[in-house]
Amino acid sequence: MKFSLYLNDYETEKLFSTLRWLFVLIATLIFYIPPFSENITTNNTVFPYLLGSGILYMLVTQIALIRAREDKRSLQFILKAGIVFDFLALIWLMFLSEGIHSPLYPISILFVMHATIYWRTKGALISLSVFSVTYAVMGLVTVDLTAFHHYFTLTSNLFFLWIIGLFGALIMLRERAHYVQKEAYHHLAHKDYLSGLFNHRSFQERFRRKLEENESFTLLLGDIDDFKKVNDVYGHLTGDDVIRKTGEVFRCQAEAYNGQAFRYGGEEFVFILPHMDDRIIQAFLHELYDQLYTLEPMSISMSFGQSHSGETIEPEKLIALADQRLYVAKKSGKRRTCLADDRLFVPGAAQSHYEKEAIR
Repeated sequence: MKFSLYLNDYETEKLFSTLRWLFVLIATLIFYIPPFSENITTNNTVFPYLLGSGILYMLVTQIALIRAREDKRSLQFILKAGIVFDFLALIWLMFLSEGIHSPLYPISILFVMHATIYWRTKGALISLSVFSVTYAVMGLVTVDLTAFHHYFTLTSNLFFLWIIGLFGALIMLRERAHYVQKEAYHHLAHKDYLSGLFNHRSFQERFRRKLEENESFTLLLGDIDDFKKVNDVYGHLTGDDVIRKTGEVFRCQAEAYNGQAFRYGGEEFVFILPHMDDRIIQAFLHELYDQLYTLEPMSISMSFGQSHSGETIEPEKLIALADQRLYVAKKSGKRRTCLADDRLFVPGAAQSHYEKEAIR
C-alpha cells in the first residue's frame, strides 16, 4: 500500500480516532501504573467516570465512522463532535492530573490542529483562544498564581502553544490546500465531466494494470444505438442529458457488482467487471437493460461486446475482441450483447423512445 501524508477528511478522522485510544492508554498509565502514578498527583476517584465515558464515545465514533464513509452530512457531524469531545476530555484529564502542570498538556497542540483541519484559520484562532482562557481559569482555580513557578508555567505554556499552534496551523492549511489541488488535478485528469465516470485515460491505466497483475476480469464495451438521432431530433442539450443519466446508471451498476465503469468516448462506454459466470453476467445485463429502458428523459437502446482476460494478455487484442463482438451485436439487430462465447444475449423486447419516434 502506498503511504501518503495527504489525507482526506475521512482518513484524517480515522487517524484522530486511533490517537484517542493511544491517549487513553497514556492516561491509564499516568493514573494507575507505577512509577507514573507514584510521581504524579491524580484524582483516581473521578477518573474512572471519564475513562468509561471516553471509551463509550470512541466506540460509538468508530462505528459511526464506518457507516458515515459515504454520508457527507453524518461525517461532518462526527468531525465537529470529535473536536468538542477532545477539548472537554483534555481539560478534564488535565484538571485531574496536576492542572496547569499536567504532563498531558502537550496534547493541546493536537486539539488546535484538529480544529484547524476542519475550520481552517477560524478554527485555529478559536481553539487557541478557548483553550487559553480555560487553561488560565484552571490555573486560578487549582493553584496560587502569585507563586512564580505557577505563574511562569502558565504563561510559558500559553506562549509556546500560540507560537507552535499558529505555525502548525499555517503548515496544516498549506497541506490541506495542496490536498485540494491534488484532488482537483486528479479529477480533471481521470474523470469525464459530462458522464461523471472515469475517462478513457483512466480506463487504459486500470485496464493495463489488471492485465499486468494477471487479474481475472470481464470487459464489456458498449455503444448507444442510433445516438445521432437523439441529437438530431431532440437537440444536443438533451443528448448531453442522456449521456449524464447513462453515466449515473453505469456507475451504480458497476458498484453493485464490484466493478468500474468508464466513458470510452462519445456515446461509447465500457465496464471492467470481476470474472463472472454465465448466470451472473446475464443477471447483470438484465438489470442494466431494465434501467436503460426506464431512463429519463428517454429510454435508450445499447449494444455491447464482451471479452474476458483469459482470452489474451495483449491489451489491444482484448479490446479488439470486445469491439468485434459489439459490431456483431449491432449487425444482429442492436439492443443486445454478443458474449465472449459469441452467443447473443437479447433482453426483453422493447423499443427505445427515440426509435419509436423515428418510426412514427
